[in-house]
Amino acid sequence: VGAKFPARLYRQWFDRMASSGGPKIRYRSVGSASAQWALIRQTVDFSVSAVPMQPRDLAKVRRGVVQIPLFAGVIAFAYNQPGCDLKLTQKQAVQIASGMITDWQQLGCRPGALTWVHRSDASGITNAFTRSMQAFSSQWSLGTGTLIRWPADNALAAQGNAGVAAALQNKRGAIGYLEASRLRGGIRAAALENGSGEFIQPDAISAAASLRGMQLDSNLAAIDHNPSVEGAYPIVTLIWVLAYRSGNGTKTEAIRDTVDDMLSRQAQNQAAELGLIPLNDELLSKSRAVVEWIGQ
Repeated sequence: VGAKFPARLYRQWFDRMASSGGPKIRYRSVGSASAQWALIRQTVDFSVSAVPMQPRDLAKVRRGVVQIPLFAGVIAFAYNQPGCDLKLTQKQAVQIASGMITDWQQLGCRPGALTWVHRSDASGITNAFTRSMQAFSSQWSLGTGTLIRWPADNALAAQGNAGVAAALQNKRGAIGYLEASRLRGGIRAAALENGSGEFIQPDAISAAASLRGMQLDSNLAAIDHNPSVEGAYPIVTLIWVLAYRSGNGTKTEAIRDTVDDMLSRQAQNQAAELGLIPLNDELLSKSRAVVEWIGQ
């Protein structure tokens, strides 16, 4: 089970593994929070999550957890406001998401009501987005997590990345946070100020720059949510596979083989083809080094 937005990629991976004689895996797209809960309840062999497990939750898993980065996703400030070439400072980004900016004129565009589009469901994308907002400015007061109580005056809730994309397409004057591989049609992405003061568009090159500067803790979770590396887009989130350190029994080899395959060049190339961000050599090395921690 696992995160929703990369479900298409997982199915491609698992179908290819099965067709080539590898492990046969059943995958359910349930969201990161439910994926972690399933791991804690021991109802799955492994999970995938767009949210790293917190120490308090890791402590609940007596079998231990191996948390391994697989690839990354880019979160855009996506908008539908024709004639507006949007460049957002970090302060403006926080003010938009906090409900402080409600008219496009406040952003230097033609006057018009601004509608904030956000996720209605528990989401790893929301968690990553709000952590970046918190890192951007002390004005951020909504907290972090997979579910947020957003200001309601100018807000519109939508289910999943697909729902946010549809709401943005259908509502002129709308702006929201969206996994960048969903950008299409009339939806554009704002250039966003990074930690170095540059205004950067979300794309594969700027996301790769962000990964180069990403610092990880001992559980391979990112600890820098406002990178200052030159050319780095500032809202990039890793996706992790979560497996047990012990108690895997006869499935140990199959689970290790599955994770090894997801970290292969072929699998990483498939991620890139779908608009996701493959790991660089340094991160791949760190991920591959801990696969052997998945034990019987």
